[in-house]
Amino acid sequence: MEEVLASIVAEEKRIFAGHPVKAFQYGTAGFRERCELLGPVVFRIGLLAAIRSKCTNATIGVMITASHNPVEDNGVKVVEPHGEMLLIQWEGFATAIANARTEDLPGVVRTIVADTGCNFDVSATVAFARDTRPSSNSLARILATGLTLIGAKHVDYGVLTTPQLHYMVRCINTHGEFGDASEEGYYNKMATAFRNLTSEVR
Repeated sequence: MEEVLASIVAEEKRIFAGHPVKAFQYGTAGFRERCELLGPVVFRIGLLAAIRSKCTNATIGVMITASHNPVEDNGVKVVEPHGEMLLIQWEGFATAIANARTEDLPGVVRTIVADTGCNFDVSATVAFARDTRPSSNSLARILATGLTLIGAKHVDYGVLTTPQLHYMVRCINTHGEFGDASEEGYYNKMATAFRNLTSEVR
């Protein structure tokens, strides 16, 4: 773990030297802020998502979006294995990892691993997607960098809506029982649900 953490710190210093810093708070919508401030946060959310995957032995989702916020904003949120929002305990971990000084980042990661009893040496898989904001592609590349450094396998679903990514993550973790992990599978699931609902209307 120590070699991995050292490489993460070195890469963060290389990419984000002199980057603006402010306090962040993870909430229901994840992190949302002006896009130019989010690079280090998205990088670190990649680390957190990978650790969460290790803890759950499941695929975790990360969505880059700010929904209805102005175009100059962006955001990032983590999706639990069955498509749920991030657990409240992990919201605290997300806030801690986002706000740590670079030199303190290894200590924060060690604390998360220790507090959760996570086995850092097991594999991790993260599925991610983004909206169509101009900043989303670059933030997705930053996310992929963080995931690669921590050794997580990752699947880039490209441009999706937030509900679509939640659906994909649940499909992956139920091994197709919930549905096919594709856009077509999502629309088929919605269409079937609508037909079933309206068939009950008299």
